[in-house]
Amino acid sequence: MGGFTRAILRPAFAFLLVAAIVAAIILFIGNTLLLLHPGEAGGEGVTPNLDVMAREFLRPDLLAAFGLSLVVLFGGALLARQPAKPRRLDEVVAIGEPGFWEPIAPPPTDEVATKRGPQGTWSDIRAGYTLYARNGPLAKVVAVLPGEEEYGKSRRGVLYSSGLYGANDEMWIPIEAVYAVYPETGSAFLAAKGDEVENFGWNRPPQSFRRGPGPHTPLSSF
Repeated sequence: MGGFTRAILRPAFAFLLVAAIVAAIILFIGNTLLLLHPGEAGGEGVTPNLDVMAREFLRPDLLAAFGLSLVVLFGGALLARQPAKPRRLDEVVAIGEPGFWEPIAPPPTDEVATKRGPQGTWSDIRAGYTLYARNGPLAKVVAVLPGEEEYGKSRRGVLYSSGLYGANDEMWIPIEAVYAVYPETGSAFLAAKGDEVENFGWNRPPQSFRRGPGPHTPLSSF
């Protein structure tokens, strides 16, 4: 029954509904034009002459229909013409700075200010440290996670960080990527560029607590 309704009844109902709407529009326009046509005196079989033909072409209903059609055509032509200059709707109206497609560039790194004081070690990194990539500040350290072994690789620690200036909101950066630490300014420098987060896999948590299927999830069938 559902297939018959979808294949036969619904298309037939749509056709009848559209036909009824079109017929109503035609009757409305026809009755409106007939009201403008005055009744002609005389009977049938009268031989037509030029005066009668002229009156037939100059009937008020025909003139009204012709005038309305011209208005519609000229109005459509004016609306469809190519504007000489961009209009208000064609202008860029996005609010805010910088532009939507403009990349957010981090401020340049002040090497003198960030590399001040004696150089520290990995163990000096704490929450709140700023991690600097080669092209500027990349992230702020949220927590220092203990080391682990993943896929046969032993890591001495992972820096759980939050991205700055449009970088990834969450990052898990191995502490081995840090080549310099300055405890006086709370700065640590990474041996990588800021656009290599996904290439290194720093946007994914370690395998030990990565989200995945539960232990009792049934195997997928092939």
